[in-house]
Amino acid sequence: MNRPCLAILDDDDALCAFMADVAAGAGFRSVRASDGRDLPRLLLQRPELLILDLAMANVDGIEVIRQLAAANFPGRIVIISGHSLGMLKAAGKLAEMQSLIVAATLTKPIRAETLLALMTPFKASEAPKATASVTVEDLARGIANDELELHYQPQVRMSDGAWVGVEALVRWRHPMIGLLSPSCFIDLAEKSDQALPMTLKVLEIALRDCAWLAEEIGYRGALSINLPPAAMIDLKFPEFVLAALARVSLGTNLLQFEITETSVPPNPATALDILARLRLKGFCLSIDDFGTGHSSLEQLQQLPFSELKIDLGFVRAARSDAKSRVIVESSITLGRELGLTVLAEGVEDEGCWNWLRASGCELAQGYFIAKPLPLDALVGFRADWERRSAALLDLAAPQFPRVGPRLFAIANAIDNSRGVDHARVIQRSGSISSVKPNRA
Repeated sequence: MNRPCLAILDDDDALCAFMADVAAGAGFRSVRASDGRDLPRLLLQRPELLILDLAMANVDGIEVIRQLAAANFPGRIVIISGHSLGMLKAAGKLAEMQSLIVAATLTKPIRAETLLALMTPFKASEAPKATASVTVEDLARGIANDELELHYQPQVRMSDGAWVGVEALVRWRHPMIGLLSPSCFIDLAEKSDQALPMTLKVLEIALRDCAWLAEEIGYRGALSINLPPAAMIDLKFPEFVLAALARVSLGTNLLQFEITETSVPPNPATALDILARLRLKGFCLSIDDFGTGHSSLEQLQQLPFSELKIDLGFVRAARSDAKSRVIVESSITLGRELGLTVLAEGVEDEGCWNWLRASGCELAQGYFIAKPLPLDALVGFRADWERRSAALLDLAAPQFPRVGPRLFAIANAIDNSRGVDHARVIQRSGSISSVKPNRA
């Protein structure tokens, strides 16, 4: 079987060599160039993944993005830079606006663990080149034939290390291609009529798995499932969920639906009807990827959320970017003031864990805790995490520098959307103490 290819376009020779070594360890072959003018040579190798530095001589990264769009590059792009997170976000948004697939935007220095996580979907059976042969009809058949599988990423409480939840992440075991990652079919589902059937199938599998976990190891934590726009335009959706719960004899307090800021459909009245009814019936709602959309604070004001999930891009960048630290710490404060549970995604090392815990973040999710795991691996995760978390709670201390005076203009740090009251300013001194979580 041909090895997947990583293309690296960066003028830092030492960093290129490091990334090539990581790629080789992950089973990749790699091709490199230090000048954007060499992009055609890299594309001849048909890379599945391309790492692009923004700041290069002669041809900069923005120009390369334009050329990749013109070439209809089908692979995934990782944009890296020593510039600010804002510059990275702008470049990532530009690439997405030109129909390129952005796997991540990363600030330097780049960690081996982060690179490996980005390469995982391309190993052997999850190669993204399969997307060209996947159709809506294939997906409909796969859903009907029970070809969907779930992996679960654990979520833990930072005050005591307790394992309190999992997020269900879908995979597709295609009979001819093998295991496909979500990037290979989620967009296809959401642009067709298969998003709601897929969500209902995910719900069915996840509830069955949680019932098994409860019986096998006494698991009683939360189950988080991503909610697509299609579920927020079908007024019968709450009844579908209640019927699924009844079949496995589980309560509504188990289940939490995650809604990204950009997934709320154009008809807000219907979405609010459905989300409000879900909350009335005891389900929890989480605003996912908080801070990445255009109406963060307005949605927090209008929709009945119970949890705020800080976008992993801000969390990952916080080590090297002061603005990102302000945004994360401000989001934690904002969530507390609104009575929401706050969860940070993208926790990838012990320093990040210690800083978030000292900042008063309640819940954490990320590769430092565990990667997405198949169901049976969760049994072993519990014992392993109990050992690791005991040591973390003994040794925890802030690892990131604290940011500026303790005066945060929260709205301006997070959301510049129009028509939202940005006047509220919250003053905080010292670290935030833990609050009572909404999860058991």
